[in-house]
Amino acid sequence: MNIKELNEKYTKGELSKQCGNSKLKRNEFSPLFANLYQNKVVYHERFTCIVKLDHIELLPDRFEAIAIPHLLIEKGNRMDTLYPKKPWKFGASWDFLRLEKDVLLPYSSWLLWIDPDLVKQVEEFTIIRKFKEAKSLTLDAMWGGHAG
Repeated sequence: MNIKELNEKYTKGELSKQCGNSKLKRNEFSPLFANLYQNKVVYHERFTCIVKLDHIELLPDRFEAIAIPHLLIEKGNRMDTLYPKKPWKFGASWDFLRLEKDVLLPYSSWLLWIDPDLVKQVEEFTIIRKFKEAKSLTLDAMWGGHAG
């Protein structure tokens, strides 16, 4: 199952509630990590980038992964300087992980676009420095064109 199919199968609240059904979320979200585009996702915290995931662990209560920096999606502001040069570990409890539109996100902190076709398109735009187009598929789509 992919993100689009999950959005069609479940009502808005079923996968977007914090403290929701962690078993359901684990069962539905875990397979998404097996169907990545070259193990890459779009990651946003204060910076936005494409990372390659390594050491993905799908544990009973949470998932964890190592993010290896691949490409910065430049926004032309000071947040771009926060883009890490070294890999980092991140994760979330299934209980607090939510699906909002096309984005996986925990209670707070980061956003993760995981759909293989979307990640591939964002990577193609980023490689040719079409950052506005990459942002339109991710941050702008999440917040209706009002992302910084």
